[in-house]
Amino acid sequence: MRFTPTRQALRIAAAAAAVTTAAALAGCSNAADGQPAAEGEVGGKITIWTWNAPGDGLEAAIPAFQKLYPDVEVDVQDVGNPAIWEKITTGMAAGGQGLPDVLNIGIDYMGNYVEKFPGQLVDLRDFGAESLESEFPSGAWKSGSGADGAVYGIPYEVNATGFFYRSDLFEQAGIDIDSIETWDQLIDAGVTIKEKTGVPLYNQDKAATEADSAGLWQLQTALQDSFYFDEKGDITMNGEAGVHSLELIKKANDLGIVGDVQGSWDNLLAQLRGEKPTAIMPAGGWMAGVMENEAPEMAGKWGVRLPPSVEPGGITAAVNGGTYLSIPTASKNQKTAWEFVNFALGTLEGQKLVYEGGGMFPGYKPMLESEGFAAPSEYFGGQSPNAIFIAELAQDTPVLNYTSDYARALKAYTDAQTRVLLSGADPQQALDEAADQVAQQTGRKLAD
Repeated sequence: MRFTPTRQALRIAAAAAAVTTAAALAGCSNAADGQPAAEGEVGGKITIWTWNAPGDGLEAAIPAFQKLYPDVEVDVQDVGNPAIWEKITTGMAAGGQGLPDVLNIGIDYMGNYVEKFPGQLVDLRDFGAESLESEFPSGAWKSGSGADGAVYGIPYEVNATGFFYRSDLFEQAGIDIDSIETWDQLIDAGVTIKEKTGVPLYNQDKAATEADSAGLWQLQTALQDSFYFDEKGDITMNGEAGVHSLELIKKANDLGIVGDVQGSWDNLLAQLRGEKPTAIMPAGGWMAGVMENEAPEMAGKWGVRLPPSVEPGGITAAVNGGTYLSIPTASKNQKTAWEFVNFALGTLEGQKLVYEGGGMFPGYKPMLESEGFAAPSEYFGGQSPNAIFIAELAQDTPVLNYTSDYARALKAYTDAQTRVLLSGADPQQALDEAADQVAQQTGRKLAD
């Protein structure tokens, strides 16, 4: 999943509405309907809920896992995305009825489930999961953990923020992309690019017809080690970092170097293909594969690097979305479920199979360090996107606490951003109003 929000994020609130109908499922049996193993043993059947590509990756690991445990049956079910979020919500609201043994959970939904349904996800420390912590990027690991250190999920897909740029446009404008260290410098370069090429520095859905329009603010705010909420769940979106980010976005817009393109998959592809050109494209690391598959004619025209820092010498890394494998407490075969999760995500053998089968960018450090993983790409002019993402994930990436109120905060933010971009509203005032709105809607405190 993307750190850059999608329309799926706005379905969190809709999924929560399924709570009211959950009682009707109280008589349903657990989805893992095979014979469970005896307590503490590995055997029987486990069922996994996921969706297409992640499911392909997990399927690829099953034969090797069954060599270790021949009596285990693993049923990977493509529930669909976003359908899976409502289905998980409904099951949890029914006290775990109907849930499988393993859940594939997005980073932006984890806090929602943990807060709204406490005790419904296994603390994987019961199986020794804490021993894996050093093998994953800190931000990704902590974003799947509780404030008390409870481990609710093992990182599956871990997307670093890819900062993609049109190398041909920077060259045409006479700008050395490697000389740009901060977003202020990038904005200055954007003025030159617009003057020399007519192309905006970046495009944005200024009316926020899609939640993706908040992606740039989320990235810049994360690069300042902040987000909508802090680790305690208090509201921080109107803090110094959030305001600075929106000021940068306003500055670029006021300079006339931001194009206005509605958010949609088709419009995204149009930008990648140069049909609605843009000089930069900050996105999750998954974008590298999309570019190669969907815009092959642009080979050699796109480059990738670490994102600029917001402040001189600041961090140049942020986790741009991801997913986890979690085990619901309703599972009758938790030990077997854990052994599969641990094999698939916590061993080099399993991770190689999962990556080859599904293509999800892993967080497991031995996989990132394995031979050939960071091979150069002809598409990116000999650069290695994977090597760049590895360098990014090696930094102390910030923890992103989405909480159960992410959808409300996201909507309040995008409304504020629209007022700033289209009506010239003051960033501080707009975000103060947004934060107050979230506090009134949720009962959360504004951070000190």
